[in-house]
Amino acid sequence: MNWNASTGAKLRPAALAGLLAAGAALGGCSLLPKDPEPLKPPLVKPAQAEIRTVEASLGTIVRQVTGSGTFVPTEVQYYQFKEGGVLETVHVRAGQEVKRGDLLVTLENKGIDIELLQRELEYEKKKLAFEEALKSGNEREANIARIEFEIARRQFDQTKEKAENAVLKAEREGIVSYATDLQPGDYVDGGRVLAAVASPAGMRLALQTAANPVLADIRIGMEAEVTYKGRIYTGTVTQTPSTAPPTDDDRLREEYARTLYIELDELPEDASFGSIADVKIVAARRDNVVVVPKGAVRTYFGRTFVQVLDGERRREVDVETGIENATEYEIVQGVEPGMLLILQ
Repeated sequence: MNWNASTGAKLRPAALAGLLAAGAALGGCSLLPKDPEPLKPPLVKPAQAEIRTVEASLGTIVRQVTGSGTFVPTEVQYYQFKEGGVLETVHVRAGQEVKRGDLLVTLENKGIDIELLQRELEYEKKKLAFEEALKSGNEREANIARIEFEIARRQFDQTKEKAENAVLKAEREGIVSYATDLQPGDYVDGGRVLAAVASPAGMRLALQTAANPVLADIRIGMEAEVTYKGRIYTGTVTQTPSTAPPTDDDRLREEYARTLYIELDELPEDASFGSIADVKIVAARRDNVVVVPKGAVRTYFGRTFVQVLDGERRREVDVETGIENATEYEIVQGVEPGMLLILQ
C-alpha cells in the first residue's frame, strides 16, 4: 500500500492507478497542438455591370439601296401560246441570234400539215368553180358556187390559224435572252412564256434587291449612281416591282417582284449583256440631324424611348424617330446633341 504525502493517508493500488491515468490524459491534452480554425472567406464586392454609352451627335443619315446590277436588254419580246398544248420542239437556246421568221418553239399538232393542204386544195377548187359560174351568167349557179367558195375559204383560214397557233416564230431580229427548259412531251399552259428575244439596240441595268426594306421607298424617276470599271455614270429608275407590267408567266412575275430597272444617260462603250456594275440609289437623306445607333432606341408596347445617363442616374426619355437605315435612326424630337445614351 502506498502512502499519500498530502493527507498522510494510505492509497490503495487501484485508486492510485486511476489518478495516474487521469493525470496522463490531462497532461496529453495540454502538450499536443490544437487544430487550426477554418479561415473565413474574404469579402468580395459584386461585379458592376458594364454600362455602354454613346454620345448623341449631329450628322448625316442616308437611306439607300445598293447592289450589283446586270446589263440586260431594254426591249424584250416575249413569246407564248394563246392555248395550251404538248411541247414538240424548242428550236433555240439562250444567247442565240435569230432573224425574223426563225422557229422558236412548236407544239404537237399531228396531221395539221396534211389537213392544211387539203383545205387549201378545196379552197382553190371552189374559187375556180365560182369564177367559172360568174362567167356563165347563171345567177343561181353563181350564187351556189359563191357559198361553196365562202365555206372553203373559212375552213382554210381556220385550219391555217390552227397551224400557226402551234408554232412560235421570231417577229424580229435579235438575241434569245430566255428559252424554256421544258422538255418535248411536257404540257404547256396557255400564256406561259417559252422564249424571249431581246433587241441588241439598247441596254439597261437590272438590280435585284430581294428582302430590302428600302425597296418600297424607291420611285420611278429617282436618280441612280452607277459605277462600271471605275467610272461613274448616272441613270434613272424606270421600273420598280410596284410598277411592273402584268404578266401571266410565273417566272416573269417573280423576276419583276424583286427587280429594279435603271436606264443610263450614257452607256459604257465596252458594256455588254451580262456585264456587272455597282448601283446606288438614295431614297432619302438628312443632313445636320441627330443620329444615333439603333441599339440606343428601345420600343415597348408602342412606346419609343431612350435611356439617358445623367451622372450616375438613368432616366427614360420618349423620342420621335425620322428616317432609318440598317444601323441608325434619325431622332426628330427628344434627344439633344451631347446626351449620353445607354446602349442595349
